[in-house]
Amino acid sequence: MNKLQLYSADVCPFAYRVRLCLHEKAIEHELIPINLDNIPDWYYELSPTGRAPLLRLGEHLIWESLVMNEFLEDAYPERPLLPKDPVARAHARIWIDYCNSTFQPSFCGLVFELDESKHEAIRTALRESLKVIDAALAESSSGPFWLGEELSLVDITFYPFFEHAPVLARYRSFEMPTDHENINRWLAAMRARRSVRDNARDADFYLQAYKPYLDGTIGK
Repeated sequence: MNKLQLYSADVCPFAYRVRLCLHEKAIEHELIPINLDNIPDWYYELSPTGRAPLLRLGEHLIWESLVMNEFLEDAYPERPLLPKDPVARAHARIWIDYCNSTFQPSFCGLVFELDESKHEAIRTALRESLKVIDAALAESSSGPFWLGEELSLVDITFYPFFEHAPVLARYRSFEMPTDHENINRWLAAMRARRSVRDNARDADFYLQAYKPYLDGTIGK
């Protein structure tokens, strides 16, 4: 099989998902950084969407982070990140869908919505999503992760946004609640993973990366 290439951007939470999946599965790959502030012309010619991340395997291209991670699960099954049981597998996918359809749109909506009159409604939706997440994690009594003792694609799907949380605190007056004990337990387990330690960026990195877009200085 040809060596995988991942076109990635450090600041992108969707690319982070794929980097975590590759790391957890110990898949050999070449990491090709893409500067989202200055995307090269050749990348637009390569990528069907012009966005990162993008996986390349020989002549084959795969895009969209969730699809990419499902591909990696299918193509490299040695370290499974989804359960074999069909019902458990379906439930995992339900939570992955919840992240993409409910939690992530509220999180990113608060980050990038420039109309401040809409912020409070988005904050409310985000708080409700966090309550749902905390309750879901409470059901995982057998371990710190979404599905129990073993990390899965569900954890990988959600985690990158929590690492970006300082951006919300600095620029959108949204502090992550400290009383969600199950989320805090899960975050501690995630931050202890070698895959996260090797890929994590500190709060200052994200604050500086987002600053031109969120403090009104871009274009000035």
